[in-house]
Amino acid sequence: MRHRPETRAGFLLLLVSVLALVSMAVSQDYGTEPDAAPDTVYIVNEPDLRELSDIFVDIADRVGPSVVTITSRTTFTAIVPGFPSVPFGGFDPWGGDWRDLFPEPREQEFVREGLGSGVIVRPDGYIVSNHHVVGEADDLEVILDSGERYRAELVGTDPRTDLAVIRIEAGDLPAITFGSGDSLRVGQWVLAVGSPFALSQTVTQGIVSYIGRTNVGLSDFENYIQTDAAINPGNSGGALVDLDGRLVGVNTAIASRTGSYQGVGFAIPVEVVESVLDDLIDHGYVLRGWLGVVIQDLSPELARQFDAGEEAGRGILVSDVLPDTPAEHGGLMRGDILLELDGREIVSVAQFRSDIAFMKPGDTAELDLLRDGRRRSLSVDLGQRPDEEIPAPREPSGSDIGWKIRTLDAEEARQTGEPGLEGVLVLEVDPAGLAARSGLRAGDVILEADRSGVTSARELERVVSQAGGDLLLLVLREGSTIYLVLETS
Repeated sequence: MRHRPETRAGFLLLLVSVLALVSMAVSQDYGTEPDAAPDTVYIVNEPDLRELSDIFVDIADRVGPSVVTITSRTTFTAIVPGFPSVPFGGFDPWGGDWRDLFPEPREQEFVREGLGSGVIVRPDGYIVSNHHVVGEADDLEVILDSGERYRAELVGTDPRTDLAVIRIEAGDLPAITFGSGDSLRVGQWVLAVGSPFALSQTVTQGIVSYIGRTNVGLSDFENYIQTDAAINPGNSGGALVDLDGRLVGVNTAIASRTGSYQGVGFAIPVEVVESVLDDLIDHGYVLRGWLGVVIQDLSPELARQFDAGEEAGRGILVSDVLPDTPAEHGGLMRGDILLELDGREIVSVAQFRSDIAFMKPGDTAELDLLRDGRRRSLSVDLGQRPDEEIPAPREPSGSDIGWKIRTLDAEEARQTGEPGLEGVLVLEVDPAGLAARSGLRAGDVILEADRSGVTSARELERVVSQAGGDLLLLVLREGSTIYLVLETS
């Protein structure tokens, strides 16, 4: 049905009137200038979504090169049960020992491969990641945004915060810029960058859902940033950044019933990262402050019993003071209600433990407390946590080639179909060694090393020992030749 012209004109007039009313409502919502005339209308510009998109693109361009993919190999031993077998020709129930059919369990080595992310924090090759990604690995490889690959060594690890530092032999790397957690707010947009499911340089976007999340059960000292930016297996150790592209956290875990993203992820705040990072690089372990008290959260019932008065609902309760500790020397007593640490309100046991732990031995803790209903202030010089173990130095990972080899003999050469073949036969390959990492297998025949033929195991070992880096091998496998690269250091 067609509309008459006067009907269309009336509709347009009505539309203009509605838009005018909306503009006036917007100006009232956002306010007018104090000195402006009452009938002055200010039009508020809507945000340009293209500009926001450009911000995300710029962050991805700047942060992406600072985030790396980390692959790990860990060797472990497990007990393998013996499986029954029937001898050739059948089993004679009247002869032999029936227990021979059931071999004893035996130990067998297995290799577990892992995947995670890391963040370049210094141009000279230092990378921060999670302890659960790199802390127990025997062999680590870092893949840069450019595709370059480097073997990495573990500098130090801290299971209490699930952080670790590794290093690669490279320079002039694109180190990330550190942000500040003080400016972080719930609802603020953040981006997560990492390698979920081996998909390197993946960028996801979300908001900060909560700050200071504790009692998650992931580590000893928890103070997580909770975010709904998509984090999946492989993101661990990657970067959480703000809209300026600055690091605000290191992604570490998700809460999920499926093992994949369900909208709840956790990141370690940048302040914790910086503190642990410096200690691991300088000392190889983390220096933590220690007070020497047993503490508990203050329930309303306990607050009444300890005469908290107006301070009820605040602070934590000291239930014991350990002898010959900084707390005892500083004058703390059983029954004290701790209200503030260095001018900041104490809200929970978990938060207080973390705050003390991230202070250094020798630092002074200024405590405001309630004792017998009266406010008091104490200064306590912190000590070193006695349960902190200094880790033993680790042997460089992958220092052994990890193979058993011998000169190929005439019979073995005939079995290859080339009776006159010369080379070196690989008998065994250690799953955790460099040979396995390069792709060598038992049964391979090495024909060339560094583009020169090798005719004996002794000759090959000499070439390997003199190699200053990667060594190109020509290998005969199942009737065809392939090239492999062996890392020798």
